[in-house]
Amino acid sequence: MKLAPTLTLCFIVASLCLIASTSQAQQATMDGKYGVCAMEGEQSRVISIQLILNQDNTFAYIDNTNADDKINVTGKWTIFEGDVYLSDFPSEVRIPKIWKAEKEQSALKSRKGTAFYRLCRIGEVVSR
Repeated sequence: MKLAPTLTLCFIVASLCLIASTSQAQQATMDGKYGVCAMEGEQSRVISIQLILNQDNTFAYIDNTNADDKINVTGKWTIFEGDVYLSDFPSEVRIPKIWKAEKEQSALKSRKGTAFYRLCRIGEVVSR
């Protein structure tokens, strides 16, 4: 009768190892630069919105769409159930905190109030 608790414990440990390895694999595919750039005239090199997910689970978020209220923050990011969660940045800064991956992590989308965001992985062609 002592076999059942041992099997249960082995199952729990194996499940946790599988979850951890899946999460690490997801994080490895999610890191990189995502963004949109202005494409007209002299502004062609100006970043309008960019999210950089670093391998060490830190991020940088830049939003220059409002010239009077530019945003440039850093913090930490994690993955939970396939979504990217941004945290550990100043609370007075209002940025989208949850980003959903689409099309094999070639783009991220989010929503902040009535504003919808879609950032493509920079340097890759995205099919729609």
